[in-house]
Amino acid sequence: MEDVIKRALELVVPSKEEIEIAKKAEEELKRRLDDALEDYPMLEYRFLGSYARNTWLRGNLEIDVFILFPEDTPMEELEKIGLEIGKAVVDEYELRYAAHPYVHGKVLGVEVDVVPCYKLKSPDKIKSAVDRTPFHHDWLKDRIKGKENDVRLLKQFLKANGIYGAEYKVRGFSGYLCELLVVFYGSFLDVVKNAVKWRRDTVIDVPNGKVYRKKGGSFFVVDPVDPKRNVAANLSLDNLAKFVQLCRDFLKRPSLDFFLSKEFDLDEDAFRRENRVVVVVAFEKPNIVEDNLYPQLEKACRVVVNNTREFQPLRFGFTADDRCYLIFEFGIRELSRFYKHMGPIFEDEENVERFLKRNEKVFIENGRFWAFKERMHVKPNEAVADVIKKNWQGMGKDVGEKLREGFEIYVGEDVLKIESKEFRKKLAEVLCIKRPSS
Repeated sequence: MEDVIKRALELVVPSKEEIEIAKKAEEELKRRLDDALEDYPMLEYRFLGSYARNTWLRGNLEIDVFILFPEDTPMEELEKIGLEIGKAVVDEYELRYAAHPYVHGKVLGVEVDVVPCYKLKSPDKIKSAVDRTPFHHDWLKDRIKGKENDVRLLKQFLKANGIYGAEYKVRGFSGYLCELLVVFYGSFLDVVKNAVKWRRDTVIDVPNGKVYRKKGGSFFVVDPVDPKRNVAANLSLDNLAKFVQLCRDFLKRPSLDFFLSKEFDLDEDAFRRENRVVVVVAFEKPNIVEDNLYPQLEKACRVVVNNTREFQPLRFGFTADDRCYLIFEFGIRELSRFYKHMGPIFEDEENVERFLKRNEKVFIENGRFWAFKERMHVKPNEAVADVIKKNWQGMGKDVGEKLREGFEIYVGEDVLKIESKEFRKKLAEVLCIKRPSS
């Protein structure tokens, strides 16, 4: 175990060269910020996040700087001035969106986020989620000292296994959650040893230093800055389960492999050999941020699944790059054109008469009237297309509108014509037929 952790540290701790590059970028950014804020004496800036707390992963350097505005600043003014300052201090930029727009760019080749927020006296008065960040930093900055590399180990352990990041696309562990867990338990290894005891109703009460279970509750990590807030709210139950099992496996068989990212692709030979009943819906991607897109993709999938039960939906998945993809696997390839429709028992004369008027192919079986009825769809792809055409309005505002405009359906081996790497990886994951990427 000690040898594995020692070797893993070599993967996660930034090199001297990287640290030097970071310091130069930080100094240059400070100089530019000082110049930019000369016209705004009421503003100040703070370096926050993993760079400021020295918990960033090797090869993942990104500097977060927050521009703090007085509480009485109108939101429109905060956004306008915040973006102006951001654009002025980076070499190249793009606009990104969290609670409100912010600037992402580079300074001397280093990734930088310039985020406007309010300077508040208490986290009880936050106006947007980013306003909590200074309070998170203040709570962590001294408690995390001496444990920085343990945070890095936990982040890499999660990242290598696809569950690092709280965004909806991942629904994993945020960086802040990683830091809280390491502070609470003491080290990376102590987090792993204790995680094997976690259950879906576990509560980790960080500010009060205790762990307990709340019957009927969900996995909850209490935010020491806001005790009513669950830091693990975005963590999916499946990713919680995946992490617990990874910890079990790591303790039984420690290996550096747990810290190494695994690139994989779809095993096409297995796909053809297994002859799976797969239906894929492809359509144009709406112009919205991922955290709005992915919940809508999931919603669309669930509407389809709930309306195609007779084809025994086994699993679904969704992803996006330049286009969006909804993936479904079914247990039934084709149904009979006819099915049995149950009617009343023969003693129920009134309903028998009504049943006979409404149905043609009627027969009696075990003292009950039945009728043969014809299905509208006998193949799952036909049913999927029909569900989308009839229910697009319930599939999320933006995704539904794009589906209304048009979509393509791929069935069986035709799905292999889709060249998107993102799609192929998600399909391999949904069908559990991965192969190492070449």
